[in-house]
Amino acid sequence: MFGLNDVQYLYEFLFWFVIFFVLKRVWHKPEIRLVYGYSVAIVNLVAVFFFSIASIKGEMNSIDSFAFGFLHTMVAVVMITLVQMSKKIEGKKISTK
Repeated sequence: MFGLNDVQYLYEFLFWFVIFFVLKRVWHKPEIRLVYGYSVAIVNLVAVFFFSIASIKGEMNSIDSFAFGFLHTMVAVVMITLVQMSKKIEGKKISTK
C-alpha cells in the first residue's frame, strides 16, 4: 500500500503539517484570516471551472462533475460567508472599544 511509489502522500502530509503550524502562529491576525478565506474560496471556484471543462470535454461523467462542482461551490460560499461575518465581528469589536 505505501511503497516507494506512494511518496506523494508523504509530501502532501508534510505540506499540510507545515501549513497548519504556520497558520497556528499567525491566525490571530485578521488580514491572514481574510486572505486565507478568500484564497480557499477562489481555489474551490477554480476547481468548479476545471470540473466543468472536464465534463464538457467528456473526460468526466456530467453527473459526477455536477456533484463535485456543487460541493466545491458550497465550500466557496461558506468560506466567503465566514469571511464576511468575521469582518463584521471585527468591526463591532473595534467600534465598541
